[in-house]
Amino acid sequence: MSGAVYLTFDVECSMGGAWGDPALRPVSPERTMMGRYGPRQLGLPLIVDILRRSGLAGTFFVEAFGDELGYPGQTRQVCECLLAAGQDVQLHVHPGHHQYGLYLRGLPHPRSDYLADLPADYRRQVLAEAAAKMTEWTGKAPVAFRAGNMAGSEALLPELAAVGIRIDSSYTFPYAGGLCRFTPNDPFNGSKWHGSVLELALSGFYQPRLPGLKPARPLDLVAVSFRECREAIRRIVDAGGEAVVIAHSFSFFKVRDRQYNGGRPNRIVIGRFRRLCKWLAASADQYPVRTFSWLAEQTLADKYSAKAVAPVRVGSRAGTLARMAVQAYNNIYWT
Repeated sequence: MSGAVYLTFDVECSMGGAWGDPALRPVSPERTMMGRYGPRQLGLPLIVDILRRSGLAGTFFVEAFGDELGYPGQTRQVCECLLAAGQDVQLHVHPGHHQYGLYLRGLPHPRSDYLADLPADYRRQVLAEAAAKMTEWTGKAPVAFRAGNMAGSEALLPELAAVGIRIDSSYTFPYAGGLCRFTPNDPFNGSKWHGSVLELALSGFYQPRLPGLKPARPLDLVAVSFRECREAIRRIVDAGGEAVVIAHSFSFFKVRDRQYNGGRPNRIVIGRFRRLCKWLAASADQYPVRTFSWLAEQTLADKYSAKAVAPVRVGSRAGTLARMAVQAYNNIYWT
């Protein structure tokens, strides 16, 4: 079975400049995940409320090493809140956070936040520790994974299988061969099997050719308009593939500095997400929203057929220029 939409969220902390300045601390899950600023919660609680109002569920890829940054117990509480709200919780790893924990303990550590670039024995250690944490916090082993910075690779997939993870969603063709360490050959949306691991791509699209503009963009709600996102979903799913959208736990608020002070609602991104959820709820027959837990169940029951589809071209030059103008305006903190 294919032809579904997946709303995914990378849930993570920020180093906040702590590697370069010992006077700074990494930013807490309360800020970067929950978006707590006084009585307001502009992160996950807001995201979950919008999903709930549309009767939808998302998949939240939660970074496992918040304790190592100096915030014991906070990430576990985040997982518990998401599960209590009926959302799907899966695994996300930024190895730089694990390395910071080693640094605080005075232990030797590598220095790279790109999982696929690290030595294989260290990668396996990090994945095993992360999966064990998620199992403890949620009561079940994670079945899906996304690498921080999309820095997965084909070589990483057997290591995911070794810790029981059956689905990866680190590949996205706009970044392949760069941030995303998968090979850039044969770009695709949708899914492919790599041995026992299913690669479900974070979706992307080719945009109109304009000077200085990258040829393709992922379906990231911070960086694409609602119309572009809707059109890409339609074309991918109508071709028989699956569309995967991404946002982050901190996508719905703006901050004044790298320590995440002065959080303010990002009204443009919030508006995009509200419109997307409203449209998906009204289009459930054609574009059903699923979770990665549901997908794992389908694969186990042998009810799933992977299908990769060619990347689509979306938008017009005028529409792209309009979106770029909106982005420039929205990048101003006070707007």
